[in-house]
Amino acid sequence: MTHEPLVYINGEYKPLSQANISVLDQGFLLGDGVFDVVSAWRGTIFKLDEHLDRFFQSLQAARLTTALTRDEWRQAIIETVRRNELHDATIRFIVTRGVAKQVVADPRDYDPTIIIWAAPYIFLADEEKRNNGIRLFISHLRSFTPDTLDPRYKCLDRLHFQLAKIEALEAGYDDVIWLSADGYVSEGPASNVFMVRQGTLYTPGRQVLRGITRQTFLDLAQEAGIPAVEGDVTAFDLYSADEVFTCSTAGGALAVREVAGRPLQGAVPGPLTQRLNRLYWQLREAGTHGTPVYA
Repeated sequence: MTHEPLVYINGEYKPLSQANISVLDQGFLLGDGVFDVVSAWRGTIFKLDEHLDRFFQSLQAARLTTALTRDEWRQAIIETVRRNELHDATIRFIVTRGVAKQVVADPRDYDPTIIIWAAPYIFLADEEKRNNGIRLFISHLRSFTPDTLDPRYKCLDRLHFQLAKIEALEAGYDDVIWLSADGYVSEGPASNVFMVRQGTLYTPGRQVLRGITRQTFLDLAQEAGIPAVEGDVTAFDLYSADEVFTCSTAGGALAVREVAGRPLQGAVPGPLTQRLNRLYWQLREAGTHGTPVYA
């Protein structure tokens, strides 16, 4: 990137310093909006269509609409990366309910705010932690439940996530996950979690965001002949696991060396974590499931 970053906002590409929204925007006032995050590596956006599928599901469920068609969203995302001259990028795209047309807002009557922001690729951890594993905290906070806010909404309301992350960092940990209301392992602010026991891969199967990277690792396990189970996982299971890792768009698999004060007993990263992460990055390097930015 050789110039001030350009942001797509409401149909225009503007320098970041000029890409402003109103202080009355419902996304700012109420966290009323949805978003998704996709990444590019070596000039290829990974699984863009899958991310758009999830994004449009959130739009539909939140009763948000935009003037852009799905293909127009796709092209605007590609063009935002291209205009910023990025090859390795993290791209966030957002729709808020915009500025209310009345003082007493009717959430059905709105003009949405549309934003696409591309930045250099982000890893959740530095190289040392990627090589040696992170310390994972378990928050006292609980995950959202479907009778409050279904975790499949990828929404802007992130106070819950922020409080959990502050709690973990203040305790000296690197990242955090939380449990469901009935005590099962859920997910983290920006990642899903996996564990390995006796050669089998396990990941929470309910009350979690359906992560695109999570599904990629499940698919890779199936292709590699590694047994994988989506089901209930407890904190005890993580404490006694052979391997634990988180995964996200921001770096693939991230090995865990300690969970809530319990050091893992095996090698970190473990053999299955290393194997799956290697397969993941082979996909990225090869441009598989990719949308070229500079075609």
